[in-house]
Amino acid sequence: MYRKYKSFSEINVTPMVDVVLVLLIIFMVTTPMLIKGVKVTLPPAHSGKVKLAKKDIVISINKSGRLFMDEKPITITELKMMLVDDRSKNVIIKADKAVAYGAVIKVIDTLKGINVENVALATKPVKR
Repeated sequence: MYRKYKSFSEINVTPMVDVVLVLLIIFMVTTPMLIKGVKVTLPPAHSGKVKLAKKDIVISINKSGRLFMDEKPITITELKMMLVDDRSKNVIIKADKAVAYGAVIKVIDTLKGINVENVALATKPVKR
């Protein structure tokens, strides 16, 4: 009356597939939210588009010329004070296409004045 029990040595794949699908859905939903900055209408350009990294600093200038760092409104003085110690990071300027040219130059001049070296302008890619 001795019963032999066999060990179950197969991997149950169904729970693993469920977990992977849930993670895939989470990443698909959260990835568009990672884009930093205020929504602005970028001017079109044929040049390559800038790829954002998490550590990049995004400065947005809306139609009325207001400055934003990520989504927080700031002044040009606050911008200078925030970046004076952080000059090695990449700074990307997203300016609305309706904003005055002088407002963009003022931001670039401020960044160059505190020796920020990596400054890029974001544009909307043109389909070829």
